[in-house]
Amino acid sequence: MNDQFISDVKKAIKKEPLNQVLPPGSPRRYDPPGGVRKHNERIHKESKIASDHKDLPFTFSKPKKTGRSSTFSCDNCGYILSASVTTVGVVCPECKKFATVTEVVDAA
Repeated sequence: MNDQFISDVKKAIKKEPLNQVLPPGSPRRYDPPGGVRKHNERIHKESKIASDHKDLPFTFSKPKKTGRSSTFSCDNCGYILSASVTTVGVVCPECKKFATVTEVVDAA
């Protein structure tokens, strides 16, 4: 970030409270250097560069949907864990070995 932007933001924070709601049609709190149009163009250009170079160490994606889960018991040590309903085996966190699992049925 550039020093001008930081100093402008500090001044704006000191002048007015940040928790106030701006009415529709009111001017922006902060006009970036070069104007809003250049600011938006820069954001668009940087987004395009980021999307063209897919080798970024992070992604923007929707969170994974949680599937149906059930309670299982490790066949080696009896440890109870939660996993997907299609699970047949896991590396047990208790005994640290791969084991088949058996679904625990609630007797309610």
